[in-house]
Amino acid sequence: MTDKEILQKIEQSVKDSENWEVYHHLTDNLGSPAEPGKPFSVQTLRSLNVLTELLDIVRPYIKR
Repeated sequence: MTDKEILQKIEQSVKDSENWEVYHHLTDNLGSPAEPGKPFSVQTLRSLNVLTELLDIVRPYIKR
């Protein structure tokens, strides 16, 4: 599987998520990708749940 295919699968999983905040945390107000390198802020249980879901989405594609 190529890197492009992996990114497409991750993007589709994010869009298919029932939790809209998964998409919200990865985009700015205009729908553009969030600034790379910025930390993911976990200040509430809701944010923790979003981070957990994002990790579940990318886990199959992480090289060990």
